[in-house]
Amino acid sequence: MFSRFGLAVIDSIPVAESLPRMAGMEATTADAPVLIDIALRLFGAGLQELAAVAASHPVLSAAAVSAVLWFCHKRGYLRGPDWRQRPARLRALGQPLLEQGRAAPLEHASLSDSLIVVEAPAFPNGEQLAARYLARCGRPLTPGELRDALARDGHQIPAARLKREMSAHRAFVRSPGDLWTVGRPAAG
Repeated sequence: MFSRFGLAVIDSIPVAESLPRMAGMEATTADAPVLIDIALRLFGAGLQELAAVAASHPVLSAAAVSAVLWFCHKRGYLRGPDWRQRPARLRALGQPLLEQGRAAPLEHASLSDSLIVVEAPAFPNGEQLAARYLARCGRPLTPGELRDALARDGHQIPAARLKREMSAHRAFVRSPGDLWTVGRPAAG
């Protein structure tokens, strides 16, 4: 397959190996915004609900906040030195995630650059039209009959061109009487 697009077999092995990694990265990057959106909506809904409960029960809310602050004070969570060290700890914890986040676009770009995009022609060529029609037809046709059948489908291709293209391609088989078909019959 790769040799059809100008790649040597040696060159095609890394390309074939990178396809699953590329697909995984594409899936991950497509899922991430959806998951972030869901998480933010849930967090926002939770905060909104918490604010509604606090507004409807102000005394109970003040008591709960006071209890949490007292617990944090007794455990030493509110001391000044701890608050100064927390950003550094958060940075140390988040550093691997940030590095992954920076490396992912670079890997994606390198994988994308290594792939060769082969776009199908906008319209099938004469060879493809002939192969499709002969495969569906189920019987051998002469180039003239094939030209007429393709013309009924709106494709004007001269019989000489069809014969030249079918002669040049191994998928077409010529039988006596200048009859053409696609593929070889099964030996039986």
